[in-house]
Amino acid sequence: MKEPMTSTAILDLETLKTIDIYLEHFYPQSIDAGQRMADAGLGTSQIRGLETLITSTTRFSEIINYIKNQAGKERKEKKWIKVAPLLLEQLTTLEVKAHDVGQEAPNKVLEIKLRLARGWAKQVITHYLYRASLRTKGDDHP
Repeated sequence: MKEPMTSTAILDLETLKTIDIYLEHFYPQSIDAGQRMADAGLGTSQIRGLETLITSTTRFSEIINYIKNQAGKERKEKKWIKVAPLLLEQLTTLEVKAHDVGQEAPNKVLEIKLRLARGWAKQVITHYLYRASLRTKGDDHP
C-alpha cells in the first residue's frame, strides 16, 4: 500500500520559503481581515468553524464555499456579509500567488493554495481573537 504524499514531499524548500515570505508580506491585510471580523461581531464558534475547515480541508474551493454559505444563509444580522467580500478577495489574491509560484503544476498549485490559506487563517484568526478580547474588555484599540 502506497503512503499519501505530504506537502513537504510535493513542495521543495525554496517554495516553502517563498510561501512564508509572502505570508509575512500579506500580514497587514490579514490583520485588517481579523479586525473587520471582530468589528462585525462574528462569534468565536463561527470563527473556530472556519479555522477547523481551513486546517482540515483538502480542497481550496471548500474555504470559499464556506464563506459564501455563511454569508448567504444570514437573514437578520448580516455579519458575514460585511466581511465575506474582503475574505474572498484575500483568498483570490492567495490563489493567484499560488498559481504564480506553482507554475501551473496542478498538484503543486493546490498544495501551495492550501498552505497559503492555512497560514493566512492563523494570522486572521489570531488577530480576530485579540481584537475581540479587547472589545469585550471595553478597549476598542487595535
